[in-house]
Amino acid sequence: MPDDPWFLRDLAPDVLLAGSIMNGSLRGADAVTRQIRTVVGFYRDFTPRYRHDVGDRTVLEYTATVDGRPITGVGTFHRNEAGQVDEIVVNHRPLSALLTLSRLVGESMGRDRDEFFHGEPQTHDDLVRYAEGHRREL
Repeated sequence: MPDDPWFLRDLAPDVLLAGSIMNGSLRGADAVTRQIRTVVGFYRDFTPRYRHDVGDRTVLEYTATVDGRPITGVGTFHRNEAGQVDEIVVNHRPLSALLTLSRLVGESMGRDRDEFFHGEPQTHDDLVRYAEGHRREL
C-alpha cells in the first residue's frame, strides 16, 4: 500500500485505536499514525471491498495478503463534531492471518515478547493477567 490511508489526514489529536491484533488500545495521533503505517506496510494486494458512511461513522471492509496469507479487515471510523477521526477499530480474520500480522507488527517494533501483540501463543490466563496489569482504555 504505497500511500497513507485516507483517514490519517484527519486524525483528532486524542484519537483512539483498538483492534484484534492488540490486547489493548493506543491513544494519540502520533502513536496511531505509527501503528497504522506499520500495519499497512505488511499488506500486499490491498483491495477495498466495501465502504459505507452512516452518520458520523464510516465502515470499510478490505482484503489483502500478509506474509502470503489472505486476510480480511473491517475498520470502523468515528468522526467528532469537528470532522476529525477520533476513534478507529480494526478487526481482522481469519485467526491465523491475524496472529501472523500481530507477530510481524510486534517484531517490527523491537519488542521481544510484548504481550500487547500476540507474539506467542497465549492462554486465557495470560490475557487476564495482562488485562489486570495494564488498565488500558478500550
